[in-house]
Amino acid sequence: MERAPLRKPKLYFDAGANPSHVTFDDGKDQRRNLPWMHYVEARWDYAEPDTIKIEIGDWLVIVRGHNLAPLFLAIEEHTLVRVRAQPELQADREHETDTFAVEIRFTKPPANPFGKRPPVQLELDTG
Repeated sequence: MERAPLRKPKLYFDAGANPSHVTFDDGKDQRRNLPWMHYVEARWDYAEPDTIKIEIGDWLVIVRGHNLAPLFLAIEEHTLVRVRAQPELQADREHETDTFAVEIRFTKPPANPFGKRPPVQLELDTG
């Protein structure tokens, strides 16, 4: 049995210092270029280790992929420049240690019943 030579894991996304925008490409229908200044949050739930949800502008971008820790770090540090879904990589054992997106979906975030900000507590004068 032949063993593949050990190599440094490849990151299938681009990062850079202080990008003003980030591009998400679903690899089949569309690319969206969104400004980092509209970033709200990114969620990476322990229950779904292959999915990152990013709220940016008027979009909820759902990235499903493999070995997502380096991608989440790039999001966290606002250094992500672009990422493209590459589902063909998931079938190849050579990419087992790599970081890549398998699927990217664009949806509208769920409506917040209180708007973008949580409700403020009113102070009542009881004195």
